[in-house]
Amino acid sequence: MRRLVGLVVSLFILWLIWRHIDTHAILAATRASDPWWLTAGLSMVVPLTLATAWRFQILSRHALGLGGATRLILSSSTLNLFLPSKMGDIAKAYVLTGRHGQDPRRALSVVVLEKMLDMAALLVWGLGALLWVGSSDPWLLLGAAAVAGLLGLLVLLIAPLPLAPRLMALIGGVLPGKIGIAARDFSTEWAGVTAWFWSVPRRGAGIVLLSLAIWAGHLAQFWLFAHALRSSVPFVDNMAFATLSILVGLAPFTMAGIGTRDAAIIFFYRAWLAPGQGAVLGVLATMRYLSPAVAGLPFLRDYVPKRP
Repeated sequence: MRRLVGLVVSLFILWLIWRHIDTHAILAATRASDPWWLTAGLSMVVPLTLATAWRFQILSRHALGLGGATRLILSSSTLNLFLPSKMGDIAKAYVLTGRHGQDPRRALSVVVLEKMLDMAALLVWGLGALLWVGSSDPWLLLGAAAVAGLLGLLVLLIAPLPLAPRLMALIGGVLPGKIGIAARDFSTEWAGVTAWFWSVPRRGAGIVLLSLAIWAGHLAQFWLFAHALRSSVPFVDNMAFATLSILVGLAPFTMAGIGTRDAAIIFFYRAWLAPGQGAVLGVLATMRYLSPAVAGLPFLRDYVPKRP
């Protein structure tokens, strides 16, 4: 039922957007797009998926090979179309447990760490870009402050400090029954995962740099798509507004951010793109999620329990 509601909300927002934009302008923007820039943007899905799979292989302590990690990344992209706020990524813990024999708490800690690294890397680029382009705009500075606050919290949680485990244990002590026990158990496992992550500083720093490179690539995709639509948006400005658009798209009441992300793109890119072009950029941004999701359809069987 919740999935159906998200789909309805997404379609309603898209209907509102396209209702107020001249259809001819959307078609004209599509026809005028540069096929070379467009191909370059779409093609980036392949190296970004492989880099993400490589990182997941390392984080899982090589519980699966690069091929297995890639199919898991693709299948989780499929689930993200239907689960809110990219919760399909969290479902990878189920496969690590059921098919690769990892302890459930460790598997959950691995995928949570992966998502924290993703979010932190996005926020690093977004914060720097927002401070650069919004130095005289109080609204952008307010957005930068919010981004900085969230980034600081993520850094504290990922860092090899006792803060996160103690906070989780404290919350577990307040929550009732099995939920509280699970929270306390997870706090212990989280301490172990972060300790492992930083136990080899070179490895930890390498994973952080890889995460930053992955998200630089994701933000560059938006820039390539914008240039395919004959826009001259500067790269740093693009990084700032693509970050805000992605964050808006994480709102849990739509299907895979469709609709909310489109509206944010039209708003934030309005200085460089006409509304029709912004609507097309929204569709291209959705293609970033749709193409790996389609590729992951054959691998959804990984989520079916093995027969004894």
